[in-house]
Amino acid sequence: MLFSMFPKLLVNTLTPNTATLVTDIFRRISLNKFKSNVVFLQTITVPDGYTIEQVSDKFYSSPDYHWVIMTINEIVDARKEWPMGSSDLLAYCKKKYGETGIYLPHHYRTSDEFKIIVDYDAEDLASGAINVVSNYDYEEELNNGKREIKMLDPKYLAEFVSIYSNLISR
Repeated sequence: MLFSMFPKLLVNTLTPNTATLVTDIFRRISLNKFKSNVVFLQTITVPDGYTIEQVSDKFYSSPDYHWVIMTINEIVDARKEWPMGSSDLLAYCKKKYGETGIYLPHHYRTSDEFKIIVDYDAEDLASGAINVVSNYDYEEELNNGKREIKMLDPKYLAEFVSIYSNLISR
């Protein structure tokens, strides 16, 4: 659906006197009217394990509008910028840190509300002044930070698609 709106380019091939029609996937536009106006947007928390298509289907009654979510949230690669489900996160951490390495310390931080990263200190750790953050905890925090996303209010979806289509095809 998304790339059907993009303009086509005639590109010369290596074979002499031949050309191929390709989609200009590098075309970019800005939709600041929607992204910067809180009237059009609402913040949601992505449920554990939901794909971007499932969120689109739940919110817009079609998985085909996943690209709207990506555009509004400036997501380029959903595999890296979309929150993983808990089982995928565990598998990712085991692959990255090793089976037992996921429980090793990633860093230490203060236990106060500011949570400043600090060096290891056995006395501070024992007293509770600092806490250990394991590799898994660190990755889980990063992943959970991706759960809060902006969603275009469904009543503006048709207008958004129309404006996007007109701008991208120019």
